Amino acid sequence: MKKSKKSKQLKKWQAKIKKKRAAFSDKVKMSEVILKLAEPLLAKYIENDNRVKTIISLTVIEWNKIMLPDSMHDETQERVINHLVPPNGDAEQIGAILYISDLIRERKERYYPNLKCVITKYDLSVSNGNITLSVDYVPIKKQNKNGTAE
Repeated sequence: MKKSKKSKQLKKWQAKIKKKRAAFSDKVKMSEVILKLAEPLLAKYIENDNRVKTIISLTVIEWNKIMLPDSMHDETQERVINHLVPPNGDAEQIGAILYISDLIRERKERYYPNLKCVITKYDLSVSNGNITLSVDYVPIKKQNKNGTAE
């Protein structure tokens, strides 16, 4: 009998989580969101698997950066550039990163202005232009004026 009660509780809990996640995401998958944001770049470089991987990685980085408080954006952007561009890197490499950053930010605001979550993990496989992407994320709780979660 205990097993049955636990089973019912588990099913209830799973249904509750599923409902919250569906309500949170407006029935979109984060993998689809990332691919939509990166779409113009992916279309241009779909023939190059390494570039596709880089584009998706930069899109995930930019997504999470957007979720940070505005006061942290510049510092985070600088850290990303310092990590990705070697010390002898040129302005073209930095410009490319900034271009991708701006493009992803603009597309996020256009297509998903109310979607708030942090990507915690992603698995990516690219082979001959075929992209398989799965994304784990956690919703960002809305905060009240005191800075505490509602």
